[in-house]
Amino acid sequence: MSWHGASSGDAHQAARAVGRALLGALGDDLVGVYLHGSAALGGFRWERSDLDILALSQRELSDRQIGQVTHALAALSYPANGLEFSLMTASEASAPEFPAPRFQLHMTTYGTAHIGKVVDGRARAGDADLVLHLAVCEVRGIAIVGPPPREILPPIPDSAVAAAMHEEIDWARRNASPEYLVLTSARAWLFAETRRIASKIEAGEWAAERYGEPDVIEAALARQRGAQAEIAVGAAERLAEHVQRLTARG
Repeated sequence: MSWHGASSGDAHQAARAVGRALLGALGDDLVGVYLHGSAALGGFRWERSDLDILALSQRELSDRQIGQVTHALAALSYPANGLEFSLMTASEASAPEFPAPRFQLHMTTYGTAHIGKVVDGRARAGDADLVLHLAVCEVRGIAIVGPPPREILPPIPDSAVAAAMHEEIDWARRNASPEYLVLTSARAWLFAETRRIASKIEAGEWAAERYGEPDVIEAALARQRGAQAEIAVGAAERLAEHVQRLTARG
């Protein structure tokens, strides 16, 4: 089993600690561990980001392995927004079911070191969020353990990515901050036009040059970079509606 280093930034150090913990918990059943999200796309900041990890196993996990993985990951430290971790079998990842790929385990933490949610996926429906996780991993993921992601993950169809991004905007309109809604909408817009998956910051910069109300995007970018900025909720909603019209056609 090979290790693939990246830069020595905090996200990569934390990801390598996750990789070591998973090797200890699963041994030869572990196929790969991949860092994705902002740490792979750009815009990661330890004081406000989360650590996005996708892991693959040889086979379905046993109850004992579920417990071992959860215990091992709970003992680690994470960025300010915590850990966002999913584990799939290699077969679940190589032939994902759309629109909601199946998975073995999902785990998040609240902040640096507190367990937030553990979901046993073995006997439940899949998770639509995994479409974008797999897409980012295949295109830009960083291998912490195992082969490069493109050797093991298939390209995700553009139609599936566009549909997932459209649904993510829907979710953000109900549940997320205006900043998240604006930059998620910008990323979906960039994908609809270019079929390229980008970070929130890169997508926001791209969208600000093309949208009639760039101030709302500039404010969201400022907040993403850690500055104080007021985001007009109505303007954020108008951008989301504009992008959803585009992605509904995509």
